[in-house]
Amino acid sequence: MLRLKNLQLSIFFFFASLQLSAAQNVAPRLIHADSLFEIHSFRKATRAYEQILKTSPRISPAIYLKLAYLYEQKKDWLQVQYYLNLYYEQIPDERVLRKMNEIARDQGWKGYELDDFNLLILLFKQYSGYLIGLFLVIGVYVFAVLLSKRVKHQYIPFRHKMIFFFYWAGVALLVNLPGRYRQAIIRKEGSILRSDPSAAAPPTEIVKEGHRLKVVGKSDIWYQVLWENQLVYVKSSDVWIVR
Repeated sequence: MLRLKNLQLSIFFFFASLQLSAAQNVAPRLIHADSLFEIHSFRKATRAYEQILKTSPRISPAIYLKLAYLYEQKKDWLQVQYYLNLYYEQIPDERVLRKMNEIARDQGWKGYELDDFNLLILLFKQYSGYLIGLFLVIGVYVFAVLLSKRVKHQYIPFRHKMIFFFYWAGVALLVNLPGRYRQAIIRKEGSILRSDPSAAAPPTEIVKEGHRLKVVGKSDIWYQVLWENQLVYVKSSDVWIVR
């Protein structure tokens, strides 16, 4: 038993040291990139930030805002929209949502509308932690009540058991929902949407870069997406996925 505990501690400290080492490696490069940003050496700062993202993708979301700003100076609206999306996925902010909508309107891009669905997603992202926490507390309380009744050999109606089961199934669905919701941004001009996941399938439409589509599934190198209320397929190399 003691050996097992020692092994677990060794594994914990091994991974902790790896994370600390990675953080120590990123810090000097991030300071260097920030210094380039502050002196308005935008081209070098862009390269420095993007190099950090390649080697350390789990970084402060603030870096996405800086990259969005840097690309805005170049009027590269596709990259601006991409990095704003990445920031918004981690820090849901209504101001960022409205900025993306504004850029999309100016560029003629679809998928960024301020409709009820996107506002509902915004609210869910902002308050899902509190909501899930509340449901977990209620679920644990009900479980304790049912367990107490069982210990005391009290009768528990079957419908109560089924309600409890479906309640936890709903909580599990709610917990996993954010990870399953994905969107794709068309990154290539003249990307072809097809009716089936095959290069031989007839084209449904040819779209320009910048549009954002909801991802439904994936088949090999093809994403199944929702476009104009129609399920179509787009090649994975033609899109950026934002979660």
